[in-house]
Amino acid sequence: MEIEEKAVSSPRGVSELEPIYVKSMELRSLVDVQEVADELRTGNIMVLDISMLMNQDPAELKRAIDQLKGICQAIGGDVGRLTESKVLATPKFVNIQFKRAIA
Repeated sequence: MEIEEKAVSSPRGVSELEPIYVKSMELRSLVDVQEVADELRTGNIMVLDISMLMNQDPAELKRAIDQLKGICQAIGGDVGRLTESKVLATPKFVNIQFKRAIA
């Protein structure tokens, strides 16, 4: 009796996945929001330093954050403030769990 050999295809392992990077960047103007959007669409997590805009042009900072929120919502990502001058933006499938108050 002969045993027939079958080609066994192994499932895709973790080693075959594209790497996800956590990148930091200074948000200096509305133009930088496009670069952040490109990184998020690639699947990278962005830590943004907003201190320059916060000090120079708070109105432009608000517009940039509003655009960032819209982009994150459109791609299924998330955005949240880490500190007074740092913002975290995540791609699809990465959610931010904010600190909960202890009851």
